[in-house]
Amino acid sequence: MTFDLRRLSMAAALSACTALIAPAHAIELKEIARFDHNVFDESAAEIIAFHPGSKSMYVVNGNDDSIDVFAIGGSDAGSATLTKTGTLALEDGENPNSVAVHGDLIAAAVAGSKKKGRPGKVVFFNADGNRIRDVAVGALPDMIAFTPDGKKVLTANEGEPYEGSEDGEHPAIDPEGSISIIDVSEVTNGVSAENLDFKSFSADDLRAKGVRLFPDKEPGTDLEPEYITISGDGKTAWVTLQEANALAIVDVARKRVTDIVSLGVKDHSLERNGLDSNDKASPGDIRPHPFFGLYMPDGIASYEVGGKTYLITANEGDAREEDTRLGKVNLDPSAMTAEQRALAGDRIKTSGIDGDTDGDGDIDKVHTYGARSFTIWDDSGKLVFDSGNEIEVKTLQILGAKAFNSHNEENDSSDSRSDDKGPEPEDVEIAELGGKTYAFIGLERVGGVMVYDVSDPAAPSFAHYFNGRNFDPSLDAAGDDLTKIKDLGPEGVTFISADDSPFGVPLLAVAYEVSGSIGLYEIKL
Repeated sequence: MTFDLRRLSMAAALSACTALIAPAHAIELKEIARFDHNVFDESAAEIIAFHPGSKSMYVVNGNDDSIDVFAIGGSDAGSATLTKTGTLALEDGENPNSVAVHGDLIAAAVAGSKKKGRPGKVVFFNADGNRIRDVAVGALPDMIAFTPDGKKVLTANEGEPYEGSEDGEHPAIDPEGSISIIDVSEVTNGVSAENLDFKSFSADDLRAKGVRLFPDKEPGTDLEPEYITISGDGKTAWVTLQEANALAIVDVARKRVTDIVSLGVKDHSLERNGLDSNDKASPGDIRPHPFFGLYMPDGIASYEVGGKTYLITANEGDAREEDTRLGKVNLDPSAMTAEQRALAGDRIKTSGIDGDTDGDGDIDKVHTYGARSFTIWDDSGKLVFDSGNEIEVKTLQILGAKAFNSHNEENDSSDSRSDDKGPEPEDVEIAELGGKTYAFIGLERVGGVMVYDVSDPAAPSFAHYFNGRNFDPSLDAAGDDLTKIKDLGPEGVTFISADDSPFGVPLLAVAYEVSGSIGLYEIKL
């Protein structure tokens, strides 16, 4: 599939506050309030949790190592405001990664020293912001979630390796990845976490199932939990293992990991799975290539249809030190023709450790990172639906070639991410609205939020795309133009129901990591 760029509106790429509605759907995002930290690319706004009782939002601020509190004000959506009212009481050296709210209990996932491989902690606060208790969890808790009944908290403890300091003062260390479960029904009486690890799983068995483990690595240290979703009854949790291209399935009641399943690969040689892999060709050259995409999801959410639970993932992709460029890979001659390689471009990011199917030291199947899509799976990790190349197709149609696959750190960067991971779907949120189920998917690089009707898990349909970014190439985000460019790098997406909303209408809150801004949007039906 290719596109004639002459038919695309270049003016669309230069307009601020882009908002498109698919005519067949009655849903739209409208910005009603925002807050700007005016801090570029320092993670000043990452994850958002909403407290209905106080109509406040808790936002992880990685720049200040704080959790900021924002009040939503105004008499109605048309007069909405976002005002910073304070911060939660964290101590020096406590680095928050995630925050969650249930009732009047706030829980923050806080990392310990990465240099020393120290365990992290969950810090509990009440609705007044008073610190209640700390509970030790595994190394580098990256995401936190309550069960729907609020009786348990789960953390995904990534346990990322530390390479060591050059002066030798802090040696290299690779902590275990783990999942922690905390019973919080008696949080004031002293609780402890149950840490679930992966040491009981056989590396050979997992590799035989297709789970992506690094050479000479064991599951205990190589598997790095990233994101969590929990079933409506609170009995089961699914945890993305991003670098392993896998899911961990957790029995919450029994506090054990019951299975680790590979997510397989996406065949980019199929027409509907084509991609733009060449940043040196014309922007929007979306076509099939002989690649296999590793889904490697970041965000994950779950919902029920007909009594069955379905999972939806944002397939960002991730690499450690194994990534390389196609032009540097020792390819088997059967992997692709010279013409296919020229079309793909030598700069496309590929894996240097995947695809040697016959064990002769060269690459027989080229693997790329992320699938540039969202995917719906059943509760055992079997694929139900993948959005194929539609995210790239829609952003090209809506934003135009001048903004297609742009970087989130510079405006004059059309096509610059085509040779990497494209738009990079980062996070996903589920909402029930007007009798339908919608998925809101944040795109980390080009920016904005994709909205899909996922009521039928096997046949989702595009509903809307909102992008508040100003793509004017004369503006410099790293300079003095950040507030003019507005929103870069959506990291966290949070739905606020009409019942919980201060204005009686559904809202969506988005934290933008690169621009350090927070956007509040009315969901208009």
